[in-house]
Amino acid sequence: MTAGITDSGAVQNGQKATMDTAKKANRREGSGRESSAEAVAQPEEKPDTSATENASSQSAVDNAPSKVSTEIKSASLHSTEEADPNTEQERPETLGGELVDDVSSIADEPMPAVSADVQSVVSPGETDRLIQSQLSPVTSRTSSKAPAPSHPLESHEQAPPGPSPATMASAILMRDSDTVRASGSGAAGGSGESERTAFSTPMQASGSPLSSTSMRALYTGISEATDDEEDSEDRQRRLFRAAERRRLDKEQMQQNNMSSDELEILRSGLSNAREFVKPSELRILNGAFPDGLRGSLFLLGPGQIDIKYNVQRELEQATRVFTYGNIMDALPLLTKISFDPAAKTITHRSRLLAKQAAGRIQMEHGVNTKVPGALYLTNTNQSVLSKFIPKASHQAMPEGECCSQDIQLFMPLQGSSQNIVCTNHVGALQNIDPVDLRPRSTVEYKSVNRAFKGTLSCPHMQHDSNAREHFTVIQDVGFRSTTFSVICISEAQPEGYVVASFTAQASIVHSFAITQDYVVVPVYPYDSPLGGISYRWSDSLLETLSFDHSQPVLFYVISREYRRVQCVYRAPTFFALHQINAVQETATDSVAIDMVTYEDDAILRRLQTSNLRKPSSAFPVPAGVVRRFQLNGITMEASRYASTKGNISLAPPAHSRILLNEQVELCQINPMLAMYPYTFVYALGHSEILRKQLRPGIEGALYDCIVKLNVNDSSAPPLIWSRAHCYPSEPVFVPKNDQEDDGYILSVFFDSMRITSCLVVLDAATFKELLIAQLPTAIPVSFGHGKFAI
Repeated sequence: MTAGITDSGAVQNGQKATMDTAKKANRREGSGRESSAEAVAQPEEKPDTSATENASSQSAVDNAPSKVSTEIKSASLHSTEEADPNTEQERPETLGGELVDDVSSIADEPMPAVSADVQSVVSPGETDRLIQSQLSPVTSRTSSKAPAPSHPLESHEQAPPGPSPATMASAILMRDSDTVRASGSGAAGGSGESERTAFSTPMQASGSPLSSTSMRALYTGISEATDDEEDSEDRQRRLFRAAERRRLDKEQMQQNNMSSDELEILRSGLSNAREFVKPSELRILNGAFPDGLRGSLFLLGPGQIDIKYNVQRELEQATRVFTYGNIMDALPLLTKISFDPAAKTITHRSRLLAKQAAGRIQMEHGVNTKVPGALYLTNTNQSVLSKFIPKASHQAMPEGECCSQDIQLFMPLQGSSQNIVCTNHVGALQNIDPVDLRPRSTVEYKSVNRAFKGTLSCPHMQHDSNAREHFTVIQDVGFRSTTFSVICISEAQPEGYVVASFTAQASIVHSFAITQDYVVVPVYPYDSPLGGISYRWSDSLLETLSFDHSQPVLFYVISREYRRVQCVYRAPTFFALHQINAVQETATDSVAIDMVTYEDDAILRRLQTSNLRKPSSAFPVPAGVVRRFQLNGITMEASRYASTKGNISLAPPAHSRILLNEQVELCQINPMLAMYPYTFVYALGHSEILRKQLRPGIEGALYDCIVKLNVNDSSAPPLIWSRAHCYPSEPVFVPKNDQEDDGYILSVFFDSMRITSCLVVLDAATFKELLIAQLPTAIPVSFGHGKFAI
């Protein structure tokens, strides 16, 4: 307790009031309490060596009422301070910090047991709420001094009135008595500290458990007050919430013991995730189970960013940390959230998919890449000699490769289509069991078909649900040129085949487009100083290839039927990570492709872990603009391309226009309208930029809202869902019927204030919030992707 709050007169008055209340409670209990007290077993006498310990314990008990009385006065002062908003802004940290320290110091010292009358003043759930209200404010992802907002469940409700000094005194007394009983239990069992929960057995100050008669008398006041107002189900729910609050208090205490750097990493949403192999039911915080929602949501994103390893020195053993430099390089975490409409339950399970790769990092003190360009931009912490060490193949270990960039559902692989396939950009496929998320094996494209030659691949495969075919693009980087091959794997031909090949400069192709008749591959302009030599000796792709602003982007149009390049189109320089949709117009013999475009590849280079882990610096993310590229007259241009023998200099232009002014990324549509005309797009955006309607091209921080946009009517106002200090993942559309926007939007958002993640379900038509369910752990913020399977 600080000297500024302590008052000797208030201390004496508080002692007298407390002892009078206890005496009145004991007289009302009568002979029943005395008989039950005699039934309690007396502890055995200890040797004379414990006399000093007993004396010190008695001294702590004698001093406890003085501290309780002082706490009552500090609570009264605190309520007075809250009445004046100016005073609260001037001393938020000092006053809150003093209260936290005082409560902790009182809880550490034992006190006599409190009578049932005193404890019945406040219910156990209200007691924890009162104690929790005195905790110091926590910082958000974007602010170091902003107070914590309410829980997502309570964000739209009015805050309850502050407690009175008498109620606060009863809460502190009950908290102290709980601490005395918990410490007595630990001493009796010889196990030291003991954590008390909502379901712990009450203990006397001596450490002996209360008899059944005493326990009934202890809870009589609470039972009589609550039995008439709530049924057993409500009581169980209240007890569960009380235990949850105690768990949050413990986590808050752990965060208070962290350094500022460690806490900033946690609040940035870029810390290591925990896996939950066994399924567990999620607790619904807000709303109800959506009618008719059935299936499983699969989310893929970073799971392990920091990996500790030991370094042996001459006289000691030191621990160091290897950190992936780019979040696109981090080891993956696969999350499965299942919806059961019959039981109206939501279950969760997750698994880290590259634990063997993490173990190899611990042994080698870094990443020993198997192929060139295996990383986007990460220091491997390896010497040049590691290039000459023979490396195992991808299929050597099921969890030995980092496949963290996209998910393919039920892709035929290794004789079965009942699997999930995770991909990366260096030609690796990880076969995963869709039930328990257990990795089965990791293979390369060339092991599926020897004709699939190449070390670079497009991580985003395209799926034609009607033909049940999966397409992708692989690159075989040579010393002077690179061979691009469009390959297809289908249920009819699980071994796959090469659709077409062409020669161009090596490029970073993160996604491409397909229609009913064509495959359209954009090749972005990149330059390598030493050609293939630089690529083969580099581990990071962005260190080998540099974006060339002077060259155009080439669209290669490939016929799925004739399996050849039909023609090539040119467009001014830009870069794109994700395409939204491609529509083939038969009447005009053209293809329209919608993409989120950037001026260059700075979006990849800005996703550095060190920058994103410092949210206070508001590190900007480049602004993306949705553009539509029109490739007209494909049949006519195909004849010209054949007559000129593929002369790229004579390629026709690809006409483009800005489709949406809003700055968005990770766009999704109704999957039933893939390759067909559509109206609505669902994406991530910046709430501040969208609401203020700032000009396009402004850089913003990490995406913090989900937005619905109309691509055919730019004047239509966007629908926005957002919460303070929350950062959602890629929205996934789940259709209900044939109408385009009749369905659900699923996303998992990271709450940087409470360092946890929650599932949100929105009505796709109105963007009304239908459900929020809390996950058992925080999922890192990322550019990860999701798929829904029924």
